[in-house]
Amino acid sequence: MKKNKKTVHSSDPRHVALLNEHSPFATKEAYNAVRTKLMFAAKGETCPVFAVTSSLMHDGKTTNAVNIAISIAMAEKKVLLIDADMRRPTIHNYFGFDMKDGLSEILAGLTNGIRLRKTPYENLNLLTSGQIPPNPAELLGSEQMDRLLEYVRQYFDYVIIDTPPVNIVTDASVLAEQVTGFLFVIQSGNNHFRDLDIALRTLEQMNGRVVGLLLNDIDGSGEHHYTYRYGKYGYNNHYYRYSEKYGAYE
Repeated sequence: MKKNKKTVHSSDPRHVALLNEHSPFATKEAYNAVRTKLMFAAKGETCPVFAVTSSLMHDGKTTNAVNIAISIAMAEKKVLLIDADMRRPTIHNYFGFDMKDGLSEILAGLTNGIRLRKTPYENLNLLTSGQIPPNPAELLGSEQMDRLLEYVRQYFDYVIIDTPPVNIVTDASVLAEQVTGFLFVIQSGNNHFRDLDIALRTLEQMNGRVVGLLLNDIDGSGEHHYTYRYGKYGYNNHYYRYSEKYGAYE
């Protein structure tokens, strides 16, 4: 996906220019094309669920997930955007929300309610990640996740889920049989064919359906640097540690 060259380079998602009526025509048309492809890929399914992922970090998957959700909402479809990247959540920052009382609390049974955030975009609601749990993959592969998706499908036309990179952790792959399909984001000039092959084979082994490959930053401008960087992602003792002092993961 070719980015608007006026986009601010920043690691803060709040500085990313989100899709709106004032976006450049080419940008809107590009996302509209993705939207159309996803609608056809749904094959008439009532409230299809699409997971957006990538093979590695810094590929722009989260920004694309957000803008795709916005594009579908602009087509007067009711959309729920879920931040399932519970290891390094960022979507709440795009809209200026906190992340608490979200997906992790629901899946862990810490709340009986579902707190959806109404975004500034008509028809688009957000379910934040919630507090960072010690077992994200287990939560995403749980019966609670099945029940959650079954429930929200009654009220929305589309569900878009942002998930971690496939080659980094298993979180995205455990959703393979729960989603309509995966939209795979590839960073131009950054992804090696070997990494892509490993990721696609991983999803295939889990019976995952890849509905499309989205090539990001095709002009090589490096615009992907505005995406939030993953500092700690769960390997080599870099996972979030529970702090008894603050009663939270840090």
